[in-house]
Amino acid sequence: MASAAGLGWPDEAGADSGDGVAGGTVPRPSRILGLGWPVAAVSREAQVPVPAGGGGYPDGNEGDMRRRRGAAVRPAGGTGVQAATPAGGPPDGRHEAGTGDAGAGVATGGGRHELVVPAARQPDEEIEAGQAARGAPAGASRPERAWPRPGSCRVITIANQKGGVGKTTTAVNLAAALAQHGSRVLVIDLDPQGNASTALDVEHRAGTTSIYHVLVEDQPLVGIIHAVEDIPLLYCAPATIDLAGAEIELVPMVAREGRLSRALRAYDESQLDYILIDCPPSLGLLTVNALVAAAEVLIPIQCEYYALEGLEQLLRTVDLVKSHLNPDLTVSTILLTMFDGRTRLASQVADEVKEHFGEVVLESIVPRNVRVSEAPSYGQSVMTYDPASSGAVAYLEAAREMAHRSAPGQPAAG
Repeated sequence: MASAAGLGWPDEAGADSGDGVAGGTVPRPSRILGLGWPVAAVSREAQVPVPAGGGGYPDGNEGDMRRRRGAAVRPAGGTGVQAATPAGGPPDGRHEAGTGDAGAGVATGGGRHELVVPAARQPDEEIEAGQAARGAPAGASRPERAWPRPGSCRVITIANQKGGVGKTTTAVNLAAALAQHGSRVLVIDLDPQGNASTALDVEHRAGTTSIYHVLVEDQPLVGIIHAVEDIPLLYCAPATIDLAGAEIELVPMVAREGRLSRALRAYDESQLDYILIDCPPSLGLLTVNALVAAAEVLIPIQCEYYALEGLEQLLRTVDLVKSHLNPDLTVSTILLTMFDGRTRLASQVADEVKEHFGEVVLESIVPRNVRVSEAPSYGQSVMTYDPASSGAVAYLEAAREMAHRSAPGQPAAG
């Protein structure tokens, strides 16, 4: 009988066996690799058997990008997010959020601009329903309860002048994890590349009203904020390529380092629990604006030697801003990212950072994980793209640590 490897065995007796004898009965072997028979596939992330055809990818492996992109396309339409309106609003008591137009989902009073977001804590039942809809992490016996929320809004700048250390990935996934557990979170994209806006699937083509117009043209922050689809309580202020020229345009302006801080003061932060500011990979005016506007700095550090070289310069910049522009600024959190357990260097870098910075370093360490890199191509965070992946679990643990830690000068979270 001729070899049928890769072609599959005939399904019915009586088929041509391939040796020239029609009608011969061909014995059907069971579960033979490479002969087209379904076998148990193994998930790369969970390393548990998955029945063939029952997983996300029909062939039991990661497949090609085009096939999965087609499967991930969402139906056209708006965000569909509705937010409650404070007393005195329209008769129907609701506004649509996330349009990006000034005045949409906006209440004004006392000279302050407000984005209408859910004012009450999200009930545990809603959180459990949301977790059940998107799939709980592998091994979870029951949905997790809501995490503690800070007594006042925590404004956290995520900065590191070295590129490629995971600033945007950290901002997006921490924000998603916090929002999934009952906190109201705003991500401000301050990077002209607009990667955070891409990951949250928020429009940021050239010409879109964005954070550039807030910094350069004094537009209110509330006019550019969009609700993030599929994750209630998460919002984004997008960045466009226009922001690339903002540093030059800001140079002649008075109090150029405090433009973002002034925009936040005009915005009602009491409606939010966290504001995460994603910075560009530089120590220019955009990053300085972020440092002046925030009370906390979160530094993602890649577990490689080069990441340590630039850390001294970043800390020196933080000290200068604290001395001259923002005395409340402090480095509250350090997160180790892109950890490769196969290398001795990664472990050495992690040990050195923990020894030098102590309790500021989160216990959770984010490993290298392909799912984290894939998620933005679908306009998602890894928390929704693959909640059971090692990257999602690591960011979930990091967000939990942050939620249970108090901001410097604040009472214990509760």
